[in-house]
Amino acid sequence: MSETLALKIRRFVISIIIFVLIVFTGTVGYMVLEDWNFLDSLFFTIITLSTVGYSLPADLSRVSQIFTATLIFSGITVVLYSLSTLTSFIVEGEMRNVLEVRKRMKKINGMNNHYIVVGAGKTGFFVCQNMLKEKKDFVLLDKSEERVQQFLKEINAEIPYFIGDAKNETVLEEVGVKRADSIILTLPSDVDNLFVALTVKSIVPKINIISKVNDPESVKKLSYAGINKIVLESEISGNRLAYMATRPNIVSFLETIIHTPEKDLQLEEVDIPKNSWINGKSLKEIALPDKVEMIVIAVRKKDNNSIFNPKANTIIEEGDVIIVLGEDSKIKRLREIVEQESYQLG
Repeated sequence: MSETLALKIRRFVISIIIFVLIVFTGTVGYMVLEDWNFLDSLFFTIITLSTVGYSLPADLSRVSQIFTATLIFSGITVVLYSLSTLTSFIVEGEMRNVLEVRKRMKKINGMNNHYIVVGAGKTGFFVCQNMLKEKKDFVLLDKSEERVQQFLKEINAEIPYFIGDAKNETVLEEVGVKRADSIILTLPSDVDNLFVALTVKSIVPKINIISKVNDPESVKKLSYAGINKIVLESEISGNRLAYMATRPNIVSFLETIIHTPEKDLQLEEVDIPKNSWINGKSLKEIALPDKVEMIVIAVRKKDNNSIFNPKANTIIEEGDVIIVLGEDSKIKRLREIVEQESYQLG
């Protein structure tokens, strides 16, 4: 929620509280000064504050007249202020913004093991675009409302976002950093990414942090800050340009998998759970290509060593990760298979 919107809400709530206190004071005042009952006192207080034009009682005491004048003056001031604030809410669409913020926050608060993308710039755009394609839960965090709104127009999709400074601990907690799987830093300044990483680590020391970096000299500093993976933009761009020149068919194949929305083919990681029937069996015994019609590209073992193009006698164990290439529906089926405790082979 932006500071301006929060301030308007606070002012409106305060004005309502003050108005209720004025009504209460007026009611009690007439009960004491004129010895009226509660309903008569409340009724006279309301018509006095509303200035509807009723004449004053003939026997109203001098003290009550002064009290009434004070009540009218204070009531008109508060009512006009409340009405102007309420009108601003309605005319400027602030009420709708409040409801949208609450809806967004409800969704964010319901997320677990999600991703936090910091920065609504060009890099953040492609990160969010891929998150949408992969149907991952994520939150976009940026301190500029204007930049985020332009971002949403360009990406042409509804995504949960939060307006705030990522270097602020309260803001990070609002987007669920304690429940998040990873945080992705895409800010244009390496220094800003460094400060955000340090703030995140002070809240959740073991969270996975991925950051882009512009200056090669900043890589060591970001590593010292505890960032798990660092992407040097110039290196990525250089390698990509070189591969496009020297291995165009490979680049075309990878782009077909990663960047083509109409293609259902994708690379995916599948974790092997503790009680899976696959544990201790070879790829030949499991026969994944026959069961789900996909290709096993690699197996990443628990010690982080990767076996590329694994052989049929490769043993799959608990905690391993199988990297496969196949259609989305087949990958979902594979996840269902590996999560089973027993499976009829053959």
